[in-house]
Amino acid sequence: MLYILFVFALLPLLHIIKEDGTIVKESKIQKSIHKLYAISEPMILKTMDLLVKSKFFTENRLGRAMFKALAKMLWFLPHGVVINYKVVEKIIRKVAESENGHIAIGPCVCKKALGVKEEPYITDLTILYGAEIYKEVLEEEYRELTPEEALKLLKEFEKYGLVHEIFACLNKGTWTFVICNCDPKYCVPTRAYMKVGEGIYPGPYRAVVDPDKCLGIDECGKCLKICSFGAVEERDGKAFVNDKCMGCGLCIDQCSGEARRMIPRENYDAPILKRELLSKIFQVD
Repeated sequence: MLYILFVFALLPLLHIIKEDGTIVKESKIQKSIHKLYAISEPMILKTMDLLVKSKFFTENRLGRAMFKALAKMLWFLPHGVVINYKVVEKIIRKVAESENGHIAIGPCVCKKALGVKEEPYITDLTILYGAEIYKEVLEEEYRELTPEEALKLLKEFEKYGLVHEIFACLNKGTWTFVICNCDPKYCVPTRAYMKVGEGIYPGPYRAVVDPDKCLGIDECGKCLKICSFGAVEERDGKAFVNDKCMGCGLCIDQCSGEARRMIPRENYDAPILKRELLSKIFQVD
């Protein structure tokens, strides 16, 4: 028991990203722990899916409180941050420069856990030590990618309305291991967020609209169709962005009138992608 407590006390100190932005080799302890998670991940997702589908845990006041409390207790499990393509590209470039610059892709873990085969299916983009682990544990399912291949796929995923989310364990960006490309219909953490506000965090950017350029919902309305978070609302026939915007940026390329752009979110400091990590390590404003 004392050994287990000692290991858990060390977990927050383990990292692959140093304070100066250098990405280093993961520790043996860190890799071993994550291997266990990779093996148990489908079971964890299936269990969380049952909670998300339960009306008691998502529509009942007591159930929602219990769900939120459970989510707080499971803080050490992977949590995600929604990111737009600009941030994704910076991260991929930084990973490529590192000594442990592995990138691999495999099946969407949520779709796999739930038995869904809907395309696109191969969307789980693991990076750094995560790529090594998943290639080792699930050798037949994951393949190595070059940075250029990864960026091309990430852009293609946006055409399907997949949301880029960077995930890390222990709510720490230094444990970053994957860029999920989430289908909001099946992604368990994303659905948990939309039900009870737990599982993922808003990204460092948010969308804004120039109403003079907006062609209107009737003439265009593409932003309304692609937004999964209910962040687009209509006013006088125009499309505007409300506080539900998570910062995925999918609406930007869809806008026929080029009326949308991404701006930095004020006072941003999500646990996984803290402002310091964004600016010093990934050179993102």
